[in-house]
Amino acid sequence: MSLHILGVNTAYHESSACLLRDGEIVAIAEEERFNRFRHGKHSRVDNPDDLPEQAIAWCLRQGGIGWKEVAAIGYSFDPEERRRRSLNLPDAGRVRPGDWGTPEGEETYYRHSLAARDKLVARAPQATFRFLSHHLCHAASAFLASPFEQAAVLVVDGIGEFNSTWLGLGQGDKLTELEVAGYPHSLGFVWERMSEFLGFDIYSGPGKVMGYAALTDPIGELTGADFLSRMRTILHEESGGTFRVDGEAFRFRTDDFSGLERLFGPRRVAVVDRYEDASVAAALQAVTQDIMVHLARRLYERINAGRKEPVVNLCLAGGVALNCVANYQVALRAPFKRIWVQPMANDAGTALGAAALMHFEEGGTTRPRMLHPFWGPEYSPDEMLRALRVRGLAFSKPDNVAAEMAARVERGQIVAWFQGRQEVGPRALGHRSIITDPSRFDARSRLNARVKYRESFRPFAPSVLPAGMAEFFELPVEMLSTRYMLFALPLRQPRMKQMIPAVVQENGSTGQAGARAHEVQPEADPLYAELIAEFEKKTGLPMVLNTSFNIGEPIVTSPDQALDTFLRSSMEALALGPFVVPHPKSK
Repeated sequence: MSLHILGVNTAYHESSACLLRDGEIVAIAEEERFNRFRHGKHSRVDNPDDLPEQAIAWCLRQGGIGWKEVAAIGYSFDPEERRRRSLNLPDAGRVRPGDWGTPEGEETYYRHSLAARDKLVARAPQATFRFLSHHLCHAASAFLASPFEQAAVLVVDGIGEFNSTWLGLGQGDKLTELEVAGYPHSLGFVWERMSEFLGFDIYSGPGKVMGYAALTDPIGELTGADFLSRMRTILHEESGGTFRVDGEAFRFRTDDFSGLERLFGPRRVAVVDRYEDASVAAALQAVTQDIMVHLARRLYERINAGRKEPVVNLCLAGGVALNCVANYQVALRAPFKRIWVQPMANDAGTALGAAALMHFEEGGTTRPRMLHPFWGPEYSPDEMLRALRVRGLAFSKPDNVAAEMAARVERGQIVAWFQGRQEVGPRALGHRSIITDPSRFDARSRLNARVKYRESFRPFAPSVLPAGMAEFFELPVEMLSTRYMLFALPLRQPRMKQMIPAVVQENGSTGQAGARAHEVQPEADPLYAELIAEFEKKTGLPMVLNTSFNIGEPIVTSPDQALDTFLRSSMEALALGPFVVPHPKSK
């Protein structure tokens, strides 16, 4: 009889579920892809029992099982640990009444966390249930799913139960903790706070601030202020330790930004398209990179002290591990030779980690290797055809959909691409993507202004065939997660900025240029690789511009969602499985 393990993340946000069968991944799903609410839900003290209902239901359907076949459930959070460590903190007197960090707020959160357990146990009373350490689940999702038998593991996020950072070692099916950093010393919280300060949202803001930071250096363009030196007074590496955050300056969990305003000027009520403001983000990025490199070096030294054969593999997870620019700096400046980053590095990935830990607790022996990111829902051509006919849309079914769409891209069209099982994680990786020609210098402005309706500075990524990666980008070590778009890579030659301007982000102060490259492996994604190969035949470029198939919403999941988003856009065509749909308003 097969051993079915369900992993659930719902403690804060990025609600998700994962189903393993005998240690192998069957399905992973994020609730936002179903309920259409970004990040699944917002983090509140009264909603950890808002389960990822649709994600769980889909995972069970994908596995062809019901609740009674679930042998164990792993929940990626330990409320007892949170309750024990998050009371009587130094800043408890200034946080919002009834919210995080107050006795009444923490008690509310604890009660709702137990309610989440009770709901799950009621559905599968025969299953073993465990509350698991949040950071151990992050670490498990990074190491146990990686290709390594032995690796250093670094987890950096906002907060788990109390800790924000976890350093450890993975060997076989075991994880060993070596060091942690706890609240208020949290890079993830710093990025959320600075996102709010600069006029962004705390949930989607950190990713946008990373792009904002790449525009310039940390010197104010109008004032000449050295924002890097100012940032280092409140956020810096700790010699002989991890890093320090000045809680008095950041004042987490409050509406008081006065500490930051003394250093960086008034809080921005909205995003400002100005280099002066981007310089503040650049300071944050620079310090973050230094801290991540410091943590990686410290981990390397602790693990390899006295070893004859050093551990040269590194796994990264936690929301901060989605920082592509910092990941590249770790690859460049830390001693590791091979780096693997979980594509669901944020909290969504902890569902996989929880399932993996429970699998071994229940006597399993197989690690859930993640060889590709395509673990979400898939739809048949018949389902797609029904969706097209309901809307009465014209469509064709070409002999070669990849060649047809490559020809459209070469002509300058912006097209949508909906194929196969959905990718997991926050990045579109070629199954739910918008695609166009990266060599056209107007493509970026057209996409931001006419299709995505977003900030003008936001970058786009190139999806690149393997040979093109070495041709266009600097690759200092074996960065296995380029396939997940998790490294911002410098261009090999300055002239390449003019070859692929739509996917290059250039720093206006330093002139440095690079891209968040996505390596497309033909063995893992043959149809998308074929599209790029067909485009290369026409242009000589082994890449296309790729961005997520969405407009101010989670990435589309179903054919209906794809068609709805396509029809309210100005894209010229959609490849929906084998069908090509021209936009009714396109000429």
